[in-house]
Amino acid sequence: MHWRPKGHASVESSLHETAFVLSVGPCEPHASGMNSTRDHQPVAIVLGGTSPHAELCRLLKARGYHTLLIDYYERPCAKAAADEHLRVSTLDQERVLEIARNRAASLVLATCIDQANVTACYVLERLGKFAPYSYQTAVAVSTKSIMKAIMIKHGIPTSRFVQVSDTASTHWRGLNFPLIVKPCDSNSSKGVRRCDSPEQVERHLASALGISRRHEAVVEEFKDGREIAFDSYVMNGRVHLMMTRERRKITGFRDSIQQIYGSFWPAHVSGPTQQRLVAVGEWIARVFQLDNTPLMMQAIISGDQISVIEFAPRIGGGENHRIIKMATGFDLIDAAIDSFLGRRPVLNQREPGRVFLDNYLYAKPCLLGRVEGMEELLQDGVIDCFETYKSTGFEVGESISSNNRVGAFIVSGASEQECLETLRRAVSRVEIFDCAGNPVMLREIYD
Repeated sequence: MHWRPKGHASVESSLHETAFVLSVGPCEPHASGMNSTRDHQPVAIVLGGTSPHAELCRLLKARGYHTLLIDYYERPCAKAAADEHLRVSTLDQERVLEIARNRAASLVLATCIDQANVTACYVLERLGKFAPYSYQTAVAVSTKSIMKAIMIKHGIPTSRFVQVSDTASTHWRGLNFPLIVKPCDSNSSKGVRRCDSPEQVERHLASALGISRRHEAVVEEFKDGREIAFDSYVMNGRVHLMMTRERRKITGFRDSIQQIYGSFWPAHVSGPTQQRLVAVGEWIARVFQLDNTPLMMQAIISGDQISVIEFAPRIGGGENHRIIKMATGFDLIDAAIDSFLGRRPVLNQREPGRVFLDNYLYAKPCLLGRVEGMEELLQDGVIDCFETYKSTGFEVGESISSNNRVGAFIVSGASEQECLETLRRAVSRVEIFDCAGNPVMLREIYD
């Protein structure tokens, strides 16, 4: 991993009406001799080894914590930033609980991964420790069928949907095409597909159900419009908007995937539209009882209509936190730590003075070798910074999803057009190679 800067109504009542069951695996033994750190530092368990969680580890260490990273992969992106790494699944709630008890962990948190966040809230609740919201709430906002059912019940604008647990189901036939099929409870946009025919729905349902741990999927009506997202902080019932962005989708590629190559920051939205987005965010916070927490929301904007795709009481993944800090001076990850400590951060962000574009790098299926060209682009002042997410030997799969991203870089300028011109120059000078030295970068996604 490399980071190189250039220098600048209650959820509980609704949940009782929406039945769900979570399976928990058996507890397994773990390595001995892990009861405390040598210097008796408080232990913070970080769930998931993503790039933002590398920064989370650094900030926790600066606060005096001994950081224990839990991630199933051998060499996750955040491993070098943590004091320790245990190869355990973040989805294994009982195993993580056992580790937290044996290490007398003071904190258990995941600031940008939905399913890991569920585990964090489960463990904190079982330990009798503070969490910014309940385990029930964490399950509700990370399970798309539950989340959307509660949104519709409380008048939060979102598309019509049905929950499906069997490929033979025909309940979705009452919806209007085009449709979106997605697993109920997966990370990384895995299995999310647009469907323009019944045959496509049936085909993609099988994949979505296979990805879901609950073996459930959502089929919802597709909404035309601009996909706008925002990162904010909820405090005392108010949504304090940090920054908006317009997500740039990969189009005409591999079976109508619903994935992005990057986003423009800030998005071009009118003052009234921004106010409506904030008002919807505050209604979400009220319904789901969210306070003193980051809040990320994605919505489709068409004219003066807003349709919420999803939201989460967490920080956006990828380079979101970095761009927000570069543009506004506000450290959203540091604020997230305060949230898990029950402290209220000082919200002192400034207005962004430039346009930013983050750009993700994808590769063809391969055993990853190396990424070339980034250091030179940085030295030449073409890009602001870059990060590699995967190490040599990582097996890049077929899926074009966030967990298969090789890396990212950020450019900035006075306008979107200037950013796009810089992007074209940067992409032409970057290459990804597999372990045999073959070029494997997916350049066509930028077309």
